[in-house]
Amino acid sequence: MKPIKLTMQAFGPFAQTETIEFDKLGTNPLFLINGPTGSGKTSILDAICFALYGETTGNERQGIQMRCDMASPTLPTEVTLEFSLNGKGYRVIRSPEQEAPKARGEGMTTRKHTAALYEITSEEKLITSKTTQVKTEITNIIGLNETQFRQVMVLPQGKFRELLLATSKEREEIFGQLFQTDIYKKIEYALKDKASSISKAKGEFDNQIRGALQVAEVSTEQELFERQEETFSELEKAQRQEQESLAQLNTVKSDIQKAETLNSEFKKREQAELALKQHAQQSEAISTRQLQLDNAKKASKIELPYVALKNSNKQVHELQQKVAKLSQDVTLADDAAKAKDAALKTAKEQANQLPKLTEYQYQLESLKGKLVEKEALDKAIATGLVQKSEFEETLKKYVALKEKLSQEALQGQQALDQARVDVASIGSVEAEIKQQQRLMQDLQKLSGLNQELTKLEAFTPNKQASVNEAKSRYEALQRSADSLELNWHNAQAAVLAQRLQTGEMCPVCGSLDHPQPAQFVGEEVTKEQVQQARNREREGQVALNQLSNQLDQHNIAIAQYKQQIEQITEELGPHATMDLGGLQASMQPLNARLQQLSSINLVQLEQNVNELNQRCVVGESKINDLQNQMAANESTVKANQEQLTKLVSTFDEKYASLEVLEQDIATVKAQIIELNRGLEDTQNQLQQAILAKANIESQLTTHQQWLKEATEQLDAAKTDWETALKMSPFADEAQFLQNKVDEQMLLTWQQEIDAFTQSKIKLEQTLSDLEQALKDAEKPDMEALNAKLTTISGAYLVARNQLDSHRSLFERLEKVRKDITSLHEKNAKLEDEYKVFGTLYDVASGKTGSRVSLHRFVLGVLLDDVLIQASQRLSLMSKGRYILARKTDGFKGAAGRGLDLVVEDGYTGKTRDVATLSGGESFMAALALALGLSDVVQSYSGGIRLDTLFIDEGFGSLDPESLDLAIQTLVDLQQSGRMIGVISHVSELKEQMAQRIDVAPSRLGSTVSVKSQMVLDS
Repeated sequence: MKPIKLTMQAFGPFAQTETIEFDKLGTNPLFLINGPTGSGKTSILDAICFALYGETTGNERQGIQMRCDMASPTLPTEVTLEFSLNGKGYRVIRSPEQEAPKARGEGMTTRKHTAALYEITSEEKLITSKTTQVKTEITNIIGLNETQFRQVMVLPQGKFRELLLATSKEREEIFGQLFQTDIYKKIEYALKDKASSISKAKGEFDNQIRGALQVAEVSTEQELFERQEETFSELEKAQRQEQESLAQLNTVKSDIQKAETLNSEFKKREQAELALKQHAQQSEAISTRQLQLDNAKKASKIELPYVALKNSNKQVHELQQKVAKLSQDVTLADDAAKAKDAALKTAKEQANQLPKLTEYQYQLESLKGKLVEKEALDKAIATGLVQKSEFEETLKKYVALKEKLSQEALQGQQALDQARVDVASIGSVEAEIKQQQRLMQDLQKLSGLNQELTKLEAFTPNKQASVNEAKSRYEALQRSADSLELNWHNAQAAVLAQRLQTGEMCPVCGSLDHPQPAQFVGEEVTKEQVQQARNREREGQVALNQLSNQLDQHNIAIAQYKQQIEQITEELGPHATMDLGGLQASMQPLNARLQQLSSINLVQLEQNVNELNQRCVVGESKINDLQNQMAANESTVKANQEQLTKLVSTFDEKYASLEVLEQDIATVKAQIIELNRGLEDTQNQLQQAILAKANIESQLTTHQQWLKEATEQLDAAKTDWETALKMSPFADEAQFLQNKVDEQMLLTWQQEIDAFTQSKIKLEQTLSDLEQALKDAEKPDMEALNAKLTTISGAYLVARNQLDSHRSLFERLEKVRKDITSLHEKNAKLEDEYKVFGTLYDVASGKTGSRVSLHRFVLGVLLDDVLIQASQRLSLMSKGRYILARKTDGFKGAAGRGLDLVVEDGYTGKTRDVATLSGGESFMAALALALGLSDVVQSYSGGIRLDTLFIDEGFGSLDPESLDLAIQTLVDLQQSGRMIGVISHVSELKEQMAQRIDVAPSRLGSTVSVKSQMVLDS
């Protein structure tokens, strides 16, 4: 992986957007990242690591902590890294969680952590925009996770000098973290847990066997077998007795069931006799209903002539009413026709005026054309006079506007000259404002830090009190758990003493006599109570640890705030005590002045002056054109007035207005139309009246004929009805109507009679069947049978309870036997497992043999590989004097074995501790160890090609010659095809390395610049 371009925005100490183009440093360059302490050199490495994995190089700061405090609130924190790998280009963009201004309204809102990864080899292609997936994709592309990346490509400041001088135990922790060998530590813990769990499980199984025997109320497995045999014999005897009682009970139940069936048949016969008796009581009502049904059927036979008589009578009455109505209508129609004929004569007399009215209309129409011409001339003259007034008013305005424009043009030229002088002073005002703003930002930051420090210090007593309270609670829980466990152990002897029998051997001492058996002291304590107490103790310890960690973090934060306050106070000097209100008040006039000067637009002012001059020229031209238009209008008005005088002298003064003439014409037209319409309407109305009269007369004749025919039909219907009534059993029409019912009622009565008949037949048949079935039977004695059942049921329950008791005891003994057998089998398996896992744990934990644990053994092998690579470089930098080696003897105990370092001195031929090296020698050894570790981790990373290496280590402790040797080592490493970046502020390195990245700090944030021979040449 080789970085191409890094862009940092509001990140770390960089308040603005800073870009580093690594390709300008050349191919596989050796370059220096230079700058004073605190300028942000290491932040460049943090930005690279954060862009790739979302974590910093030291993993000591989170992304949310990397936002620059000096950045503008509207500028988001963001890092963009472009890099190449295996001929492909990639771009990763990452923004941490941060506070940002709300899009609407006031206040701040939290933006979530976002990231996106693109491939940019030929064209930009999105790989993923999911924040969590970007880290996974980067790991797959580069082949390294964030921890391996920090080990191999970024050598953090101070890490490897710390590793060089660490103790064996500390080196184990550091190497374990760097090489991620926790798996071997976990193997040790897993083996320990497995062996402990096996031992614990075996003990629990033994306790379960003893507990199972206690449940069976025996002391040995032999006693259990003997009692089980005895119980089985009793169980077989109880089963035989239960079967005999059950057979007797079933026989009695069968007899009772038969008796209940016979008794039910007797009850059915009684119910049938009662139902037949009740049914016979309805016979009289059914007879009455049958008589009603017969009369109704007879009435329905003569219903047809009765209905025909009623219909004929109704028809004759309706036709008589219609004929009377039509006779009245004929008289009214004749009167209407006579009135319409008189109206027609009157309309014809009035129509004789039409020829005179038509002639008068023609005369008025011929006069209309002259009046139209007169009105047109009047309108043209009035328009000309109005336009003359408008022209005169417009001329006055044009003259006044021209004078105003001339004055404004003069003033605009004067304002333009003054603005040019004001614009020249903007630079000095801006410089003064920026100086005041930087001072205000520093004072605001100092004030904010003091406020936060006060808040944190106010929380300290409460947090300390919480820790003290948690500690007291934990100690109390610990004492309680210890007391319960001690009482539990003491009570085990009393538990065993409860089961001792005189003459039996004590399981503890073996004695047959028990003169003083152990007794319970106080309340009995169970194992579950002890475990619950230990659980509460662990919970108290976890709570204490959490509160202690929170207090430590709180104190660290207070120290950091105090350090920042001291640093800012020192930078501000005498300005640190200035009042923010006074400073803000002094800036207001400056800001107002700058805003006023910045709003000056010289180009706009020049355009305004030119525009005013041009408008003066255009105004003069418009005045001349207007004067010409006024002369032409005056000539037109005079000609129109002369023509109007001649036209008015040719017609009557009455029609001086066209409106009067048009009113007269409209009046004449209306009279002509009204006369024609009146004549036509009266003619139509007369014709319609004659037709209406003829139509009514025709209808009257037709209805008179229909009335005659209907009267004849009515006489025939009366004869038919009288004949049918005489032949029926009814005396008169009233009796007929009394017996007449509708079809639905007839059907209901018939169904009611049929249902009664069928029900009677069914009841008689049922009673006959029951009497035949019970012909020779006697009614059973149910009380005697039930008493017998009660006696036999009681005897069966006694036998059943005895069987259940024996079976329950036998099953409990059988379950105990099976449980004990299963526990013995499990115990055997656990013993076999312990032979394996117990031995493995002893070996892995270093309790046997060389007494070196598995974890230390693996780290020792890795350390040997690292020391081979490191010694080659250290020998070169020390001119063949030193090589690094691992200490193999002279240990005290297991704690000092395996990972201690010594240095072999080629001048003396002896080995000595690395702590005896001088400062410069220690740095060379640490650098060699760092580079060796980088090579080894690379080789253990599956042959991954690492094209880049950043070294954040101080070179200030080396003399010039040693510095040259260290630089030569890096040059050799660079020539193998790597890009190497060295972070340092040593001036000698700055002189030796032409390729470098300079980081410059300021109160407004740090800036970066690339210094390269390639850039200078271009």
